[in-house]
Amino acid sequence: MSIMSSGCTSKQQPKVNTATPTATSAPSNLNASMFVADNLTIANLKIHKEANGQVWVPLEEAAASFDYDLHAEGDSFAMGATDPNYSVKINQSQATVGDKTIELPQAPKLIDNKPYLTTQALSTLMGTQVNWNESNHKIVLSPINDNTLSQLETDSSGQIHSLAVHVNKTQLLQFAKKFLGVRYQFSAGPYERTHRFDCSSFVQYVYGHFGVKLPRSSRSQSQVGRTVKMSSLQPGDLMFFYTPGRYASNRIVGHVGIYAGNGRFINTYGAPGVIISDFNSYWKHRFLFGKRVA
Repeated sequence: MSIMSSGCTSKQQPKVNTATPTATSAPSNLNASMFVADNLTIANLKIHKEANGQVWVPLEEAAASFDYDLHAEGDSFAMGATDPNYSVKINQSQATVGDKTIELPQAPKLIDNKPYLTTQALSTLMGTQVNWNESNHKIVLSPINDNTLSQLETDSSGQIHSLAVHVNKTQLLQFAKKFLGVRYQFSAGPYERTHRFDCSSFVQYVYGHFGVKLPRSSRSQSQVGRTVKMSSLQPGDLMFFYTPGRYASNRIVGHVGIYAGNGRFINTYGAPGVIISDFNSYWKHRFLFGKRVA
């Protein structure tokens, strides 16, 4: 006896794809070396390479390669020599160079609780080339260029600030001397909160007390006022210095103080904090120019 078909058709089974799925590259942590030009600065650092080829570089090691300090406050990071010249914030593409706001191509992010920037973002921030060499795992930073840095720090109008405020310089210096011994802190916050200064926040605070509003960083302050030669310095003038070997040349401002007269100036750059220094051969060799801002 044969079994008759019910006439119902069975459901078609889905086709099974037996092809091997295409593999995608996962993000990876790699060991690398960091150079400034041909000089090895960091022998072993962790970089992060994403599947799209973007390479993320630790900001701390990049700062150290230029002999910069790095200061963290919450999710903000400031980098510079004796005062903050560059500031970034995690997950925000806006950054500051001097007192100018710039836009980074990628926002910084935390990797293993450390701030990282892409090579493109680090290049934009510092105004220099940052290259990743895949074959030998090298991050190569070019020395910071004077002209590029000046363009980055000039305000959006391209104008150099000038001030026309009269200040009694005797009173200004008396006020400045009240802070002798106040401790130095790189990227110091407002004095009322931190009771600390770095070189430019000290100058900004002293002049601010007399109604003169100066930018925050020493390099931005160097764009304010009328240039004064060493032989023409008067008490109250700002004095600007370079840091040897830090940049492509010795023309970039790295420190600021206030001339106190009689071959001395008041400034802060480390222990013991705010101090009156002799304008001796050490400082004269590093002196760039003065500025009269009031």
